[in-house]
This record gives sequence, structure tokens and C-alpha cells, in this order.
Amino acid sequence: MENDKVPYICGPLTELPLEIREWLKPFYSRIADVCEKIIGKRPFVPHEHYDPIVHASFLPKEVYKKEVDQIRKRTSILIVVAVAPSWGGGIEAGIASLDNIPIILLCPADKIVSRLLLGIPSIRCRIVYDSQENALSMLRSMLKSEIAQKEALGKTIGDLRREIESRG
Repeated sequence: MENDKVPYICGPLTELPLEIREWLKPFYSRIADVCEKIIGKRPFVPHEHYDPIVHASFLPKEVYKKEVDQIRKRTSILIVVAVAPSWGGGIEAGIASLDNIPIILLCPADKIVSRLLLGIPSIRCRIVYDSQENALSMLRSMLKSEIAQKEALGKTIGDLRREIESRG
């Protein structure tokens, strides 16, 4: 089941001015592209499934149920793009936190992020960036580091397991 989990990219969509929304959606997709290239799996990107304009036929309860299920059962890490105040993505971070799902927080250098969001215990990394390219570069480095740490830990556990098994 753990191998079926994928990153989840979360950020504002609803009630954003069109020019900002149309700038952000490609950024979310580029973040997903970086993750996919490093991890080998396409992250869940909400606007690709439940965009409030493109997929307007979904009822709020349907979106809530599907996205909560996605976070709680199929998310390996939540990547929060905190680009607007009170944007609704806090609920995704809160749900992930309840299940101790690690969170990466992407924060534009010129934005203030709430103390409530910053205080979530499962935030593994906070990336403060000044451009999309800068954010993607830091995210790429962070994900590669996470994978290297997991591989090293996995080898260590595997080595210990083999040692224990060889003792009999």
C-alpha cells in the first residue's frame, strides 16, 4: 500500500483572479513534473481532477470526500504552495497532519504565512523562494535528498535484517 502512495500538490484555486489562477495552475503542474521525474510517479494535482471551473459539475461533498480519501489513503507527502492568505488549502494540510503525512511548504518570499500553518508538526521542510524556477530547484534538491536518506535507511535496515537472519 505504501508503494501506491504519491505526493499531493495543494494550493489555492477557488476565488482567485483569472490571471493568477492561470499562472498558478502551470506552476502546480511543473511541481508535479519535478516530483514525477525524481520519484517516478505522477503526484495528485487537484486542478487536474477537480478544477472549480473545468470540473464545475462536481458537488462540494464529492470533492471533499475524494480529496480527503486521496490525502489520507494515497498521499506520501503533501506539498503546500502557500501563495494566498486564507485560501482553503489549510484543510488539506490539517488532514495530512492528523495522519502524520510529511509536508513540504513552498512559500513565496514576499508572502506572510499564518502561524497556524507554520506550526503544523508534520512540516518536514519550508522552502522560501523568490521565483518559480528557484522553488522548483530547491524542491528538486530536497526531494533527491529525501530519497537518498530513505535509500540509505532502507539499506541499513536490510543489512541489519540479513545479519539477524544469518545468526539464525
